[in-house]
Amino acid sequence: MKLASVISGQLANFFQRRGEVKPNELIKALEREVSKQKTKENFVPNSYVIYLCEEDCHRLSAARLIKSLHEAVERKVIRENCFMEGVLSVKIKKMTADENAIVIVSSYVDESDQEEDTINLENEVLSQTLIESTDASNDDKTIIADKTTIVATMRTATPRKVEYNLAILTDYKTSELVFGERQIYLGRKTTNDFVIDDESASRIHAYVAYERHRHVLYDAGSLNGTFVNKKPISRHELKDGDKILIGRTTLTYKVL
Repeated sequence: MKLASVISGQLANFFQRRGEVKPNELIKALEREVSKQKTKENFVPNSYVIYLCEEDCHRLSAARLIKSLHEAVERKVIRENCFMEGVLSVKIKKMTADENAIVIVSSYVDESDQEEDTINLENEVLSQTLIESTDASNDDKTIIADKTTIVATMRTATPRKVEYNLAILTDYKTSELVFGERQIYLGRKTTNDFVIDDESASRIHAYVAYERHRHVLYDAGSLNGTFVNKKPISRHELKDGDKILIGRTTLTYKVL
């Protein structure tokens, strides 16, 4: 599916509220937007901009919440059994108008227009810091932090790659693995991400890749084969609740 290079200015999830916006409200609104934008071909947009009033924007623009919003979209994609092309982007911005509402703009954006998936220390710290000018004629002498100076000292820090937690594999006995977008390996070999203590399993039995924002299970040429919901597979797009049989060991795939 080819992504449109021009952002479509579609507005959704516009609703009035009373009081300040809570993080859970943003997550629920974003999940509704994903469901609403699902096409007949089971694709959803890869860019989401949440517009809030200035007060809510400053209060909620923390890296931890942005990470939670990103994970909410990824998990919803899996639960809705749909797909997403390109890099996912979730941002919070200030409204131009003084509206007491949440507005979400979703669109398809080319990868070349996306920013690197990192947590920016500058935004994380400054979002929690009030920096404002002061009137020199004011009798109250207040020390005001200079934003330029603060940012200059922070640029030595390298932005860190974000690790998302999207799903879990478990045998409900001794082992479980929480994972996100990285490729993981399953089998008897002790260097696997998920080690299966089962003589019927191959040393490297199967692996899970991340494609179009879905976890895809592949059999790695195992001797006894890999099964999902009692059916043999060579490739399978995992769905919430799938039962994976490797040797005599059953694993369950669950979206967090």
